[in-house]
Amino acid sequence: MNAALALLIFLGIWLWGPAFLFAEELPVFYRGVRPLGMGGAFTAVADDENAMFYNPAGLNNIQGFHGMEILNPIVEVGTNTIDFYQDLDDALDASTQTERDQKTADVLTRSIGEHLHMRASLFPNVVFHNFGLGILGQGFFDGEPNHPMGETFPLLQVRAGYDLALLLSGAHGIFGQYLQIGLTAKIIRRSLVDKGYTVREIVDQDGISLSDDIKHGVGIGSDVGAILRLPILFTPAIGITVQNVGDIDLDKAGKIPQQINAGVALKPPFPLGQLVLAADVVDIGKELGNDNDQYKRLHLGAEYSPIGMLSLRAGLNQGYPTFGATLNLWLLKIVGAYYVEEIGAFAGQRDDQRYVVQASIGF
Repeated sequence: MNAALALLIFLGIWLWGPAFLFAEELPVFYRGVRPLGMGGAFTAVADDENAMFYNPAGLNNIQGFHGMEILNPIVEVGTNTIDFYQDLDDALDASTQTERDQKTADVLTRSIGEHLHMRASLFPNVVFHNFGLGILGQGFFDGEPNHPMGETFPLLQVRAGYDLALLLSGAHGIFGQYLQIGLTAKIIRRSLVDKGYTVREIVDQDGISLSDDIKHGVGIGSDVGAILRLPILFTPAIGITVQNVGDIDLDKAGKIPQQINAGVALKPPFPLGQLVLAADVVDIGKELGNDNDQYKRLHLGAEYSPIGMLSLRAGLNQGYPTFGATLNLWLLKIVGAYYVEEIGAFAGQRDDQRYVVQASIGF
């Protein structure tokens, strides 16, 4: 009862406050597939390689050698993006320049107000008790058609690029693991395009010059985290992490802003398997984005593992449902998730539905 009450209090104190009406997805450096299936609530769970991104203190939860992932590609795509790509591909196949221009303009016009999103990544890593080392390579694309006042044709606003990063994480347990602390050090190289493209630039093969538009930068940063385990019913865990301490300056490629996240997790007894319940509030200091909506920063999740090779997940990400699963076949692990991201000024305003899948080869 005490643990459940602590969970309710944790959620309740954040469900207040006005939302300023600015539309933006909260920028996050990396999202793991398993946490996404749990609604993004992972700060106090953090018991696998994702701890290096969510809370390095969780590496102290790992006993012995956790594993080495040699090849683990992630592919993520939004449902809007699939439809947009198919329509744009048809438009660019038109026989004349005039027809291509008009059809491309029509595609952009129909898609105004729809967010476009894709991501692909690799994160080979090795993780064992109190230690994690990984190399991240990820490419990302976010776009949104709009029609600026005074312009004849709509524009496609694009924010896309790729990251290369080296991460080294360590953790330590104090008082018999009732207090866990951790640190991730990382160096990141980012190449970024942030620009609006006209119909003619999209249609013409020479219309887009990435060499002129792309901006590069390198930065060094760190995450620090802690997990406190309370000696009461179900031993609830309370986690807190400061990510990208002091912001990570990437020169011309901008900054990765600091954020403070907190969460709680419970593992109540459950028949025929293990159950994990978790809740997170991210960006406590309102350092991300231009809004102040509390619900947009709320994440709830659950994971049920009936057998060792299968795990099922569900949750609420910013008020939207999420689902996920893992099938672990020893050398091959397949992880998938469906989630919805809020891209508006407040939870429930503008949703972007996304599917993500990962296949990992390792041991």
